[in-house]
Amino acid sequence: MYHLFRTFLLIFILQFSLNVWAQPLSKKKSDAIKIELKTKLNDTIRVLKLQTLSLYYVTKVGEEKADMDSSYVFAREAELLTNKINFNRGKWMSYILYSQIYREGGHTDKGKKQLAKAFKIARENKNFWLEAEAYRELSNYYEFDNSGINTRIKIVAKALDAAEKGGSKRQIADILVYYGGHYNMMGNFKESLEKFNEAKALYKAIGYTDLQNLYSQLFSTYLRLGLYPEGIEYGLISIKYGEKIKDYFFLTEDYTNLGYAYYNMANYELALKYHLKAYEYSSKIYSEFYPFYNANFIIKDLLKLGRKKEAISFLDTAVKNEKIKDFRDEMWFNICHITLYDELGWLTLADKYCKSLIEIQKSKRNFFPEFSNLEINNTIINHLCKIKNYPLASKYLAENRKLGTVMKDVNMLINVHLMEFKIDSATGNYLNAIKHLKNYQKTKDRLFNEVKSYQISNLQIKYETDKKDKDIKLLTQESDLQRTKIEKDKTEKIIAGVILILVLIITGLIFRGYQNKKESNKNLQISQDRIQKKNKLLQNVIQEKEWLLKEIHHRVKNNLQVVMSLLNTQSNYLKDESAVNAIKDSQNRINSMSMIHQRLYQSEGLSCIKMQEYVKELISYLKDSYKTNFNFVVDVENIEMHVSQAVPIGLILNEAITNAIKYAFTDGKKGTISIALKHFRDDYFMLEIADNGIGIEGEIEVEKYDSLGMQLMEGLSKDLNGKFSVINSNGLKVSVIFIYNYTFNAK
Repeated sequence: MYHLFRTFLLIFILQFSLNVWAQPLSKKKSDAIKIELKTKLNDTIRVLKLQTLSLYYVTKVGEEKADMDSSYVFAREAELLTNKINFNRGKWMSYILYSQIYREGGHTDKGKKQLAKAFKIARENKNFWLEAEAYRELSNYYEFDNSGINTRIKIVAKALDAAEKGGSKRQIADILVYYGGHYNMMGNFKESLEKFNEAKALYKAIGYTDLQNLYSQLFSTYLRLGLYPEGIEYGLISIKYGEKIKDYFFLTEDYTNLGYAYYNMANYELALKYHLKAYEYSSKIYSEFYPFYNANFIIKDLLKLGRKKEAISFLDTAVKNEKIKDFRDEMWFNICHITLYDELGWLTLADKYCKSLIEIQKSKRNFFPEFSNLEINNTIINHLCKIKNYPLASKYLAENRKLGTVMKDVNMLINVHLMEFKIDSATGNYLNAIKHLKNYQKTKDRLFNEVKSYQISNLQIKYETDKKDKDIKLLTQESDLQRTKIEKDKTEKIIAGVILILVLIITGLIFRGYQNKKESNKNLQISQDRIQKKNKLLQNVIQEKEWLLKEIHHRVKNNLQVVMSLLNTQSNYLKDESAVNAIKDSQNRINSMSMIHQRLYQSEGLSCIKMQEYVKELISYLKDSYKTNFNFVVDVENIEMHVSQAVPIGLILNEAITNAIKYAFTDGKKGTISIALKHFRDDYFMLEIADNGIGIEGEIEVEKYDSLGMQLMEGLSKDLNGKFSVINSNGLKVSVIFIYNYTFNAK
């Protein structure tokens, strides 16, 4: 039954596939055009929109009078506007549109008169484009019966001839698709595919990409040949185009075909998947009977998968909830029930729906094309065989055989012969059964041979095409080589001349460059002499500056030593021990500064002190000064500090160490004094002097101590922008945390 419906779709498309308009319009798009027409549009665009809307109503399924009237109203409005703006192409197409309206409305004489006007204008103006479209419309006045199809083929051939004279490759390709569709209807699949392939080559040449109609028809043709894998390949391409532009008409057909292909390949899961997709899209197009038609396939898929409960549920919910709009819907509604109930063995219920289907066929027979009656007949035949009413089944089968012969549809005839074999076998008419079995096998072999013939022919064409392409490629290569050789000779002569000119230019440039370089070298030598003199002068200045700084540090150190000597002399005349101690403390303080200046003039740098060496030298001096045998633990990082930080640190060290030596240890007890100067965190360093002596009793508050040493250390810590603290921790611990000045100390 399936291929019969595809035949209906093919006829539907062939009847309305004009070049000026696209495939049948959906209701959604027609509503959108109505909204656009209420807005301000360019007159030419308005004409085309009105004609498209007119075509929508004339191509709607059903041929209702209201649709024909609406189509005429929009066509008339378009015609009046074309006369007003003198839009010739729109006016000419109006004649073809009127022809369609009258033909679909049953007024063929009026339709042909309109078409005659189009032919007259085309021939007077030698407008081959219009003539081709007129021939295409003329072909639709003839039926797809045995005589009509041959007449249609002759008219389409004239349409193709006119299009080729006109030279529009797009129109030629469109008519080739139309032509191929007719051969497909006749069962001449080889010729059909040849036309489709010619059209495909033309579309490719002009870069036309809206190829869904072409690939959809290729898909359908391959399915009729039984070449399902090849057909699926084209079907998927067609669906890709359709999903891009959301053309639900061809998408519904393609998904239905895809489901059919997988059904015949016994892949029922994929068949169900694509039939469900077709069912979803069928509600989005104007062909109302589509949902019921696809519902019938979904039921078949579910039955093949053994999912009978789901099939019953689908029928009782989805199918019964679909709105029945006319007798076509009612026909497919009945077919859905017959299909399911026959398979379930519910023959009484199936018989009820079958009788209803027979009544619809009788009352509406004139509204169906003959091939639609074939579909109904197939359903009726299958049911009658189930209830063993073979005489009536044979009557319907004879009707199908007659139509299959007229339409030259091999697939239909194969199905008829098979059913005749089954009926004769069931009734005991074995001689006729054998005869029909032979006819079935013979017809099937004929289709097989035709398919193989086409495949061999296709391979031969491909081989010859490849060979021709290779020959063309070889000739092209030889031509290119000859052209390349000629161009190479010309190029070599040009290059030789250019090289000679370039040699002369380069020689001149080199000589000029030599002169410029000679002059530049002379100027550069003069500049270098000046720079060297300035550098020498600057070096003398720097050396003089460094000598002066060293001399300053040396004299400061000497002056401090003089001060120390004076203090020492003064202490010899003092009797008061506290005064002597105070002078000694002052000497130590001056010595800590003197040592810094001594190191500055003895070092290469004139502003930074190596703290590790300085601290050790200071401790050594203090040990000698106080004649002590205390244990000193020194942990000083190998860093340099600017004199601005080194002097305060030296004085703090002097005060803290002196304090520890004098007061930390009583009764001659030997103790340990620890000195540390190291990185604390981030940019902070910590100076720490600790002893394990007696410490200080009670809580230590630096601010309250009336001690010169303590005040001096606190003041020096502030000079360092540091934090000064004194704590008891197994003795006394003095610490200063300060920021290391990298700006001054960078090497």
